Amino acid sequence: MAVADGRGLHRRPGRLVIQLSRHLGIRTINVVRRRDAVEEIKVLGGDEVICTEDEDLLQRVAEIAGPVGVRKAVDCVAGPVGAQVSQALAPGGEVVVYGALSTHRQTDPAALTIPLQARSVIYETKAVRGFWLNRWFGTASPEDALRTLSQVRGLVADEVLSIPRGQPFPLERFAEAVSLAEAPAHGTKPLFVFEDGRDEDDR
Repeated sequence: MAVADGRGLHRRPGRLVIQLSRHLGIRTINVVRRRDAVEEIKVLGGDEVICTEDEDLLQRVAEIAGPVGVRKAVDCVAGPVGAQVSQALAPGGEVVVYGALSTHRQTDPAALTIPLQARSVIYETKAVRGFWLNRWFGTASPEDALRTLSQVRGLVADEVLSIPRGQPFPLERFAEAVSLAEAPAHGTKPLFVFEDGRDEDDR
């Protein structure tokens, strides 16, 4: 079950989860919050798409997954959507949270939480686990990190994974680049172009 909100579709992780799942033969149930994002998910290879704008997430997951339910989920939204994703898991299921788009620019502590149901955690032994790439690089051995990067590079070279090209910006258009990066659905990442021809990602 791959989860991305309508804003997050253009961000690399959500796209890559769908492409990698298709390559591995894993069927996905994808969650978006805008109806106009449904077709894009299907074009990327998503098997099922639930739009929270006009559909009930838990009801639709139950209809799609049936009695077997969903065993694994990834979530880049957190907040109430992340809570619903955990509720949609089958007993013993696990959700990996790798982002918190719902907390963007939030200051309310309540918006920075994933309200989990204790009964699901205790009696259904559902699990929530976090993942942060920077921490993984800090704890992985150099050999594991190089091996993983080599595997990812191979998947990109074989066109299994498609990474959108960045939009170039000269350094003097710094403010415009930052505005693009902060836009809800900017599509590509801004890249600063320096005089010596090197491109540096602005993030």
